[in-house]
Amino acid sequence: MAQYLLIASDLKPFEGKALTAADIYDLMMENECWEFTDSAPHFKKMEPGDTLVFYLGGPKGRYIAGEAEVAGVAKPIDKNSPKTFDRSQIPFFTSRMPLKNIKRYKPGQAGLDVIEKLSFAKDSNVERKYIGLLLRVGCRRLAQADLSLIRKHAPRKHNEVL
Repeated sequence: MAQYLLIASDLKPFEGKALTAADIYDLMMENECWEFTDSAPHFKKMEPGDTLVFYLGGPKGRYIAGEAEVAGVAKPIDKNSPKTFDRSQIPFFTSRMPLKNIKRYKPGQAGLDVIEKLSFAKDSNVERKYIGLLLRVGCRRLAQADLSLIRKHAPRKHNEVL
């Protein structure tokens, strides 16, 4: 099984108030899914059983929020898909991947200090002040050691056990 770091960013609908990365994460976890665009990195490689770790970007984020397991193959979003976002305001997500075994971490605890220890960050030799540039891609593949490191440093909510 593979592991991926999904990077959620704030999202501005066509009209109205922007959604924070935390708003998006909460909405997706409540609906036990993650929605993607066709161009999302690694999306087409993800399979049932893979682990997804969620990093929340943006000014109110910058921390690892939790993890989940891919529960099934992604399905195209169409008019009969379950509602998450107002599709008239946020129409660009094209596929929906079901999730299970969702585990949330304590908000704000595991941030850039953990990210800079992950293999993709260490391999890049980027200075800490520029580490956010490595998170602009939307998704990164993680090594098993990266997942172990995240689990070690990201405190779980009191009612959830890994």
